[in-house]
Amino acid sequence: MAIPSNSGSASLWRPLRSSTFRNLLIADIVSDVGTFVQSVGAAWLMVSLNGGPLFVALTQTASALPFFILALPAGAIGDIVDRRKVILFTESWMVIVAIVLAGMTIAGKMSPTLLLILTSPIGWRRI
Repeated sequence: MAIPSNSGSASLWRPLRSSTFRNLLIADIVSDVGTFVQSVGAAWLMVSLNGGPLFVALTQTASALPFFILALPAGAIGDIVDRRKVILFTESWMVIVAIVLAGMTIAGKMSPTLLLILTSPIGWRRI
């Protein structure tokens, strides 16, 4: 039995017709760009704070470590709890931490250790 195919309607851009998917994709791209900018900015700030090569490397470790520690529990939570609430919580958490990070930097209170501590929660986005 042959399966009819309508190759004219199959397109790579077809999912973008859905406004929900399109909005989610745009939000995810903006969030990813922000995460990458923060990662580069954190390493740059660490160099500016004279943290040394070890602290610069620890900056990347601090942002990646939550993924390795929390990936399995996050998967279970994603299956149990409404995923929209999980996404809203993690994105809100990242905004709050980013505001604290920016405030401490602008106030001149940033230290290499504090930068590592505040960089780690932003890595939760990668989960």
